[in-house]
Amino acid sequence: MTSTRTLGARSEERTQLLERLAGEVLALRESDAWQRYLRAQARFHRYSPRNVMLIALQRPEATSVAGFGTWRSLGRRVRKGERALSILAPMVQRGGEEDLLVVGFRWVSVFDVSQTEGEPLPSPVALLKGSGPRALRASLERAAAAAGFSVVHAELPEGVNGECRWSSATLALRHGTPPLQQAKTLAHELGHALLHRHEPDRARAEIEAESVAYVVLAAHGADAAPYSAGYLASWLGHDGDPTLAIRRSLDAIQRASSQILDAMEPPTDPVTRLDGPLALRVVPDDAALFASRPRSGEDERQRRELPEP
Repeated sequence: MTSTRTLGARSEERTQLLERLAGEVLALRESDAWQRYLRAQARFHRYSPRNVMLIALQRPEATSVAGFGTWRSLGRRVRKGERALSILAPMVQRGGEEDLLVVGFRWVSVFDVSQTEGEPLPSPVALLKGSGPRALRASLERAAAAAGFSVVHAELPEGVNGECRWSSATLALRHGTPPLQQAKTLAHELGHALLHRHEPDRARAEIEAESVAYVVLAAHGADAAPYSAGYLASWLGHDGDPTLAIRRSLDAIQRASSQILDAMEPPTDPVTRLDGPLALRVVPDDAALFASRPRSGEDERQRRELPEP
């Protein structure tokens, strides 16, 4: 039987790992890659609830929506024959020296990133390369089975590496990603499966699931920070505090990672104890675009938003 002291030591080690991950997020925000990512994000606008519904009705899998001009400025082009999505944009009229009045709305055409081709969008994440520790993927599949989920490969939208599908109790992985990335994605989706069946806050769910994946891989001697730091940073936004976001979810992250690790084979490379905990503050909730959809997933997409009615 595992002693209370051993359980406490493991919990402390995992807490320190998560504090290191928070530090990686803060360091990433100082990088040129993050600035390029923010400049690309500035090309996208804010969706209104009405247009969110319009986009979802026309293309439920849409993730990053923009017009011809925006896609050209990002080095991408709409593929020939793609059907445009129609949304409403405001028509404005100057009502004084500085006042702008909305006098009506007009239909405009936009396209999802999956309808375009060209230069990859700047991303703060880097896919994990290589095969990773021996038997890691097989052990994660056993943990998925213990949780009542099967693992399948699927054709997923561009930038989506995995999905947790509660309705069919399956964890879908994208074809063609490196084995270590697939293992990390599987751990992420397992985090969703265990924690987020009824979680309305998409940002919180993604931060928790990625933190679970980071801990699980670290326990088996693999470093997911090149992906996980950027993933957390993208869901937190530029000003969100990663240390508090992790701290407020610490119990959930510890519970899910422990359940996954207990269902796997014993780690071949134990977690190394770390020093120097970071300061913690509060981060605001941030619900994502399609939080009500009955699935969740790991993706490199970001919430693209268009201003309007």
